[in-house]
Amino acid sequence: MRLNYKIILRTISIILLIVGIAMLFPMVCAVYMEEYVPAQGFFFSSICCIGLGALGRRFSNYNTIRIKSAESYLITFISWLTVCITGVVPYMLSGCGYTLSDAILESVSGWTTTYASVFDIATLPVSVVLWKSITNWLGGMGLLLLAVSFFSVLGAEGQKIANAEVSGTAFEKLSSKTNQTISISYMVYIAMTSVEFLLLLPTDLSFIEALINTLSTISTAGFLNVNNCIVLHLTSYTKIIFAGFSVVGAINLLMFYYLFTGKWRKVVSNVELKYFLLLIIVGGTIITASLYMHGDYSFLKCMENGFAQAIGYSSTSGFYVDDLNQWPTIAKLVLMILVICGGCGNSTSGSIKVIRAIIFVKLIKRGIFKRIHPRAVKPVMLNDSPVSTTTASNVTVFILLYFAVFVVGSIILSLENKDMETTFFTTLACITNNGTGFGKIINGDYSIFSAFGRSFAAFLMLAGRLEFYAIIMLFSPSFWNSDRVHS
Repeated sequence: MRLNYKIILRTISIILLIVGIAMLFPMVCAVYMEEYVPAQGFFFSSICCIGLGALGRRFSNYNTIRIKSAESYLITFISWLTVCITGVVPYMLSGCGYTLSDAILESVSGWTTTYASVFDIATLPVSVVLWKSITNWLGGMGLLLLAVSFFSVLGAEGQKIANAEVSGTAFEKLSSKTNQTISISYMVYIAMTSVEFLLLLPTDLSFIEALINTLSTISTAGFLNVNNCIVLHLTSYTKIIFAGFSVVGAINLLMFYYLFTGKWRKVVSNVELKYFLLLIIVGGTIITASLYMHGDYSFLKCMENGFAQAIGYSSTSGFYVDDLNQWPTIAKLVLMILVICGGCGNSTSGSIKVIRAIIFVKLIKRGIFKRIHPRAVKPVMLNDSPVSTTTASNVTVFILLYFAVFVVGSIILSLENKDMETTFFTTLACITNNGTGFGKIINGDYSIFSAFGRSFAAFLMLAGRLEFYAIIMLFSPSFWNSDRVHS
């Protein structure tokens, strides 16, 4: 395959510029907090990113743009690999004692909004925690979408990048211009972030604590315990804000645009949104009942923990409110189902996505119906429209691929010789970008693994965020010989 190197270089250059500018904010915070070693690390990293980005942009001018579908996945993978690598540098220069494998996992978990770490966040410099929350926020929507929308990197060809970047069955367009739809999504994202931040300001959280947790919860990365602020100030009001905006982040952002523009029917009739909220309600109810019958808490405490944890797992935020290892088996099973289904398409959440789960169940029902009535014509309907054969096939292949990666990933991670529960749920936590599970990763602490285990866990996180295709395609001979096939 003949690669358009100028397109790739220009895209990476824009990404480096965005990352370099983003590093200036934790640098200022570090100077203000008198954290001078991290400040130097952020300054050096920022200068390098901005310098390389400006240099790359200078040598990547082009006149015409033509991107093949396969090439868009390569651009997506290289761009995400770039941000993860550049994100490693501030951790290594922070003076916190990060090894290379530690920094890799910290960087990847940040960009992929996975609730995972190798150090206790409460013991880290505030500027370093702020950097992680910034990567959470930027990674939640995707830097490529930001580049396509506001910097017009790829013009009309941005639709192919959007399809490779956005989670779900397909990129939903509001108009003929792809960058306009992405801009609307980002505007909604920024608006929701601002609302959450304003709601947290009246609490006992400081300005920086409120900012950090706003950036991390709206991006469904969970809340970050800055200087033990969560332990000290996690009131019922704060819990509601964190949980509520985790749900907001896991909903298709275009639904809020429809609400703002008065298109209520599109929201009310959206099947994916209905089932997502239904999963949370049913899952939270079952967990509440099981906890109450278990007899350890009052009913109100059971309800609070049950629904908070259902939201934490269904949105793949990964936060935990209790020792889940002590919970009844039925509660763990429900949480596992919720985290596998995940949130909605075109959201910041990870995992399979509710829309795919709906289509897959409908395909099973259709298969049963066709066994009984083989001559009947019964299309799979979604939002009053038939699902195309291509979409149905893509969903089936993706779900099979998802569980295949889960099995292979569990086998490889079993080389760490941890107990089976920890091994299985670590793999699931990584590919769903939830970060936490049962066993020894109940609190998202990945320091229990060796350097190999942490690096492999980071790889699974990235693979899950990119929904596998952008990585697996690189190992396909037909990908590199795609010039012989119509693109």
